[in-house]
Amino acid sequence: MTIPASSRLELLRQITRQVATTEDLPTVLQSIVMAIAGLPGILTSRVFLLRDFQQCDLCRVRGPTGVLAGGVTGPALHLSASAGVLSSQDEQHHVLPLDFPVAPVRVFNTREPDRIESILADQRHPMPPEVVAMLQAVGAAGAAAYPLLSQGEALGVIGMVSTRVLSDEEFELLGIFADQAAMAIKSAYLYRDLARYRDRLEVENAYLQEEIQQERGFEGIIGDSPALRAVLRKVQQVSRVETTVLLTGETGTGKELIARALHEGSPRKERPLIKVNCGAIPQGVVESELFGHEKGAFTGALNRRIGRFELAHNGTLFMDEVGELPLDTQVKLLRVLQEQEFERVGATRPQQVDVRLVAATNRDLDKEVAENRFRSDLYYRLNVFPIRIPPLRERPSDIPLLVRHFLAQFQRKLAKPLKGVTPDSMTWLESYHWPGNVRELQNVLERACVLADSPVVEVSESLGARPRSGGAPTATGNGPTAPAGIIPLEENERIHIRRALAAANGKVHGPAGAAAMLGINPSTLRSRMQKLGITVKTVASS
Repeated sequence: MTIPASSRLELLRQITRQVATTEDLPTVLQSIVMAIAGLPGILTSRVFLLRDFQQCDLCRVRGPTGVLAGGVTGPALHLSASAGVLSSQDEQHHVLPLDFPVAPVRVFNTREPDRIESILADQRHPMPPEVVAMLQAVGAAGAAAYPLLSQGEALGVIGMVSTRVLSDEEFELLGIFADQAAMAIKSAYLYRDLARYRDRLEVENAYLQEEIQQERGFEGIIGDSPALRAVLRKVQQVSRVETTVLLTGETGTGKELIARALHEGSPRKERPLIKVNCGAIPQGVVESELFGHEKGAFTGALNRRIGRFELAHNGTLFMDEVGELPLDTQVKLLRVLQEQEFERVGATRPQQVDVRLVAATNRDLDKEVAENRFRSDLYYRLNVFPIRIPPLRERPSDIPLLVRHFLAQFQRKLAKPLKGVTPDSMTWLESYHWPGNVRELQNVLERACVLADSPVVEVSESLGARPRSGGAPTATGNGPTAPAGIIPLEENERIHIRRALAAANGKVHGPAGAAAMLGINPSTLRSRMQKLGITVKTVASS
C-alpha cells in the first residue's frame, strides 16, 4: 500500500506549519509522531533524543526506568515523543543505552538510516524475549529508523513500526519527517542556549550595575559619612511618593544631584527631569520661563513658547534657588501646586499639568518669610518634606572619596597619569573650611591637576596656602593661629565682596553688577553675602 501524493503533501504542510509556529519542542515532536502513526498500517512512531539523566524530565523525577535502562545516568537515547498502539510500553522502553543492541541505537551510532523488512527476523541485533513477544502480539512486521542530524551532529533518532514492509515512498517520507524534526530540535536547543546566555547576561549586568553603583555612590553621589547616609535614607523614603520636596543647604553641596536621585527613584523616572535655576532668570521673564507665553503676549514674543512646567508634564521639575522668585511669580507657583493648572502669559484658558516639584534654596526661608520676602503659604506648600544637605565641613570623612573620584575624572579629561595627592595635601583638604563645598573642592582639585607635573598632586599651593609644619594648614575659623599680617580667608572674602559692591554702587545683577565683576553667579554672590552678613545698605553706609 502506498500513500497518495496529496496525502503526503498535506502531512508535510501540517508538520512544516507546526515547526514554524510552535516554540514548544515536545508539541512539535508529538505532532510529527502522531502524523506518522496515522498512516495506514503504522503501529507506532517514536522519537528518541540524546540526553543525560539530568536533562530528561521523567528520569529526574523517577530515575532511569524500564528494562532497557540498566540504571543509566550518562548520555543515552531518551524517549521524547511517541504515538500509536505501542505507546503503553513507553515507560518500559524509555531509555536506550548507547551500547544496547536495538535498531534506534544502531542508526544513531552509524548515522545511517535503516529499513527492516522483518523486524522479528532481523538477526543483526537480537532483541530481548519480552520485546519479541510484545511485537508479535501486535502483528509487527516492518520497521524503519532515521538519524536526526543537524550539520553532522546526531541529535537522536526517529522511527516507526508497521504491520507490513514499508514502501520506498514511506521510507522517503520518514526521512523528510526526520529533517523537519531535526530542524525543530536544533532550533529549540539554540533558543534554550540563547535564553540561558540572556539570563546569564542579565545576572552579570545586574552585578556590574551594582559594582558601578558602589563605585560611583548613590545616583552619582560620592560619600559614606553618617551625615550623607542620613540624607540618602530620606531620599529613598520620599522618592517613591509624589510628595513635594524642599532641599536646603549651602551652595555647592550637590542639591541638583539629590534632585536627580529623587527623580530616578520615582515612578516618573521614564519621563524627563526638567531643571530651572530661578536665580539665573532675569526678573522680567521669570513667568514666561516657567509657564510659557503666547505669540504677541508682549513685545518680542514673536512665537509661542513652551514653559518649564509644560515640559515637565508627567515628570519632575527641579526649581533651584526658589527663594529668588519675585512675589508675583510666587503667587502663580502656589496656584500650580494647589490646582495643578497654570496659564501661559497672554493666554485666556488655564492648562492642566501633572508635575512633581523638587525645590531647592540656599536661603533661610523662615527668615525670608518673617521679612516678607517669601510668601508663607508657598513656603508651607514647598516645605512638605524638607531635606537639609550637609556642607562638606560636616562630613570630612567623605573628602578622600571625593578626591579619588575627581582625580579619576581629571585623569581622563587632562590625559595625565594622576595617582593621588600628597599626604600634606590630604591633611589640608580634610581640615579646610570649604565655604564653596563640593563645587569648590572640585575646582580646587582641577586647578591643582592642571598645575601638577607628577602623578602625585600637590593641592595646597593651588589654593594659595601651604600646610604649616607639624600641624594642619591655616584655614578659616579653625587650625592654628595665623602669623601676623595674615587675615582669615573669610574676612578677606568679606572685604573683597564689599569692595566689589561699592564699585558697583550696590548693584548685584547686570553687566556692571558686583557679580559680573567677581565672575560668579548673582545667586551665589547673594548666598555669600548672606553667610558673611553683608547687605547693600551696610555697604552704602560705609
